[in-house]
Amino acid sequence: MLARIVGIILGTILATSGYVVAGWGQLGSWAAHLDLGPFEPHRPLAGAAAAILGGVLVVAALTPRPKPKSRRKGPVVLDLDSGLVAAPVAQTELDLTPIATPILNVASAPAPSLASGPASVAQPVSAPAPQTAPASAADRESFAQMRERMVALTRAESWSEAARILIAMKGAARGDRELAVVYRDLGDFARGQGQMDDAAEAYETAAFHARGALRAAPTDPGAIELLAGTLAGIGDVAEAEGRLDDALSAFEESLALRRSSGGREAQDPNAQRALSVSLERLADLREDRGHRMRALDLYRESYDVAARLAAADPARFGPDLALTRQRLAELEAKIST
Repeated sequence: MLARIVGIILGTILATSGYVVAGWGQLGSWAAHLDLGPFEPHRPLAGAAAAILGGVLVVAALTPRPKPKSRRKGPVVLDLDSGLVAAPVAQTELDLTPIATPILNVASAPAPSLASGPASVAQPVSAPAPQTAPASAADRESFAQMRERMVALTRAESWSEAARILIAMKGAARGDRELAVVYRDLGDFARGQGQMDDAAEAYETAAFHARGALRAAPTDPGAIELLAGTLAGIGDVAEAEGRLDDALSAFEESLALRRSSGGREAQDPNAQRALSVSLERLADLREDRGHRMRALDLYRESYDVAARLAAADPARFGPDLALTRQRLAELEAKIST
């Protein structure tokens, strides 16, 4: 705040001085005979430069600056099984756990972008792929094996080969669940490379199919988490693009889904951690919008979940709890001052 005030004051002084020195308008007439020394031959140029620099300083001081996020972990952690993105996608450290079971129960798998552009990233939501007859067991196994190989290549940073397999997976996908997984993977892939437009298209198509899968199995935890993870991706892209209302809506729906699946009471630690991460995503966005008390309530709820996880498995969940405790203390300090 102090830097903004200083910038506004200095910018105003420079802009006013430049206006006067350049002799623009009646205000500058009194300084027409002011000696500028070696700059006298360049009086109009010197005045204009000072005025422009002052204007730039004022604009820079008044321009809002995005606040850095403090997510759950320092490096990027992309968790294939839970569909969580625990930190903003800014690095390339991937934690992708290959699956041994069919892809239908998996929620998310990020990776970098494809060279084929938007056309290969997403189909229009209004024209989803036609639903064919249920795939055979061999087809499902082939789809799962391809994705397992894609994950292994991603961990080895063989991006071009991983992209090729991902395109093949898109052709092999059958049914809403598999299509949702493929398009969510494509969204994660594009977002990892900062191609937000491609990622947004892919996530929207994934959400279309994930909603279809959830309508077919409204109580299936896998279908619930598939849509929740996709919505989290939509929220991350919207937040990165400054569409905060869209991000807020996506994060709130994602959190509601994870609450509905019993994340707090679930025996699966991944489901509980998914709930904790969703709470903190929404809390961070709420804080950005000035809703500190709402953010505080969300962080307190997340802390309860994280504390239970850390008590059961300190090695795995202890770092999460430490970061949640730190963010909770920061928010409490801001509110108390």
